[in-house]
Amino acid sequence: MKEAYLTFLVGLISLIVFSIVRRLVLSRTGRRGLPLPPGPRPLPIIGNILSLDGAEPWKTYAAWSAIYGDIIYSRILDQEFLILNSQSDVIELLEKRSQIYSDRPFIATLEPFGWDRNLAFIPYGDHWRLSRRIFHQTFRAESSLQLRPMQLTKVREMVMNIFDDPSRYASHCETFAVAVTMIAVYDYDPAPRDDPIVHLAEQFIEASEEALNPESAAALKLFPFCEHLCSGR
Repeated sequence: MKEAYLTFLVGLISLIVFSIVRRLVLSRTGRRGLPLPPGPRPLPIIGNILSLDGAEPWKTYAAWSAIYGDIIYSRILDQEFLILNSQSDVIELLEKRSQIYSDRPFIATLEPFGWDRNLAFIPYGDHWRLSRRIFHQTFRAESSLQLRPMQLTKVREMVMNIFDDPSRYASHCETFAVAVTMIAVYDYDPAPRDDPIVHLAEQFIEASEEALNPESAAALKLFPFCEHLCSGR
């Protein structure tokens, strides 16, 4: 316990020193290029972490949008973010200019929680292009029609489950979504109710989604030893 405390103290001191040096460098050299978009004023060291609702960050982004506009700059610890609140901006930057903006940032919480192989988080490159090509071959509009009979079957099962036990409406909808994904990706057809694999998938998503928020990722990136403290290694 004492070693863990000392490690944390060293990391905190390093963060303070890094923040001071970074501010001195920026104050002397200035930022190169275009100015940053407007956004909430970050606090020293911690940035905007105290202003962000970690459980429902989209509510914070919507509130900021009303003040600062559709493109917002924010910082959490040493991680900088640009938040897009407009669908037209998202399409323009991430779809029409995808060759420029398709890369993904390093997110420290992906690998510990098993999300590093998810196509949505793979860095842009040869592996991403190959994965996207394979994904597109199966799930593009024309090919996905082959999944329609299976989806209709699972919809009927979901409707029957809702009629039989309406108190578990949310659970029936979750089972439907997980079942369609498992059949399409893994060719595993789960039971209409209380399938153990479905329960495992739901538990995994519930356990990991809280760890994928920006503040957790920024903290683990800056203090990687926290992963070993939490896991007991």
